[in-house]
Amino acid sequence: MIWNTQRMDYFAADSFSGMEKACPDRWQCFSSGKNSGTLIKSNPNLDQFAIVISGGAGNGPLFPGYVGEGLADAAVIGAPFAAPNAYAIYEVGKYLGQNKGVLLLYNNFAGDYLNNDMAQELLEIDGIAVETVVSCDDVATALGEPKVNRSGRCGIGLLIKLAGSCAQRGWSLKDTAQLMRQASSRLGTISLHVDFKTKQISYGAGFSGEPGIKTTPLIDMQPAANEALSILLDDLKPAQDEKLYVLVNRLRLTSYADSYIMANTIHEQLTAKYSVEKMHVAAYSNIIDTYGFNISIMCMDEQVADLLETDISTDSFII
Repeated sequence: MIWNTQRMDYFAADSFSGMEKACPDRWQCFSSGKNSGTLIKSNPNLDQFAIVISGGAGNGPLFPGYVGEGLADAAVIGAPFAAPNAYAIYEVGKYLGQNKGVLLLYNNFAGDYLNNDMAQELLEIDGIAVETVVSCDDVATALGEPKVNRSGRCGIGLLIKLAGSCAQRGWSLKDTAQLMRQASSRLGTISLHVDFKTKQISYGAGFSGEPGIKTTPLIDMQPAANEALSILLDDLKPAQDEKLYVLVNRLRLTSYADSYIMANTIHEQLTAKYSVEKMHVAAYSNIIDTYGFNISIMCMDEQVADLLETDISTDSFII
């Protein structure tokens, strides 16, 4: 739910103004207006390529909460559940990427694709080096089809962290984008929503209430986790030499304790067969007013595991 409905058109602008006032050493509002806002690091490093993430508002902390050291340089946000306009992405990309170029990173939704594609064209006209990487981690959309047909979920947080690590280590924009596309292909997310009134569990339900790919009667957490993991692992098919990075994202009505009980259950089931390198639990993207979780897994080789080794703390989560 969003309370300040009288200023819905200025949702991003008002929230970014508050973020800047609360943490001026971390964030500054680069631009704001009706149905748009751009938040950047308070002290961006213009001697490395810039990371610009974008998407609709209302997914907090995704996307603005991912602006910070070791993560993104800027977040461009549109109206709630709507992509930001291309010119806003272009403006901050031009400012931050003037020396080393800019990486545009976003979830795979039609509006985000079109507006980032247009921003890329505008940046290239101005002579700014630019690469785009798209997160298509939602395994329940276009199940069994090529990943390019899938939408993105909260797994994008791991891609943001990977890009930030590459930038800090002095990687080139081109090499980073190439590695991230490979990493994106080994990333998947499945949702698990519980309706205690109807006593049903939905697996793979969408952002806006789209039905899941499977519904079962309400069962205990352990078999429910097993069902969700089966869908996710059947899609990812982790190799024996790959290490797993697991994110457990609790949705808005889920208790703090339950999220860690779910994490414990997931860890026990995964480690019976796979190597779990890292696991973190938080509200990474708490868009949906329901009880449940998103479970994201990235299958990593040694290089990606090394780049993602260091934990990063933000104002609201660890990744």
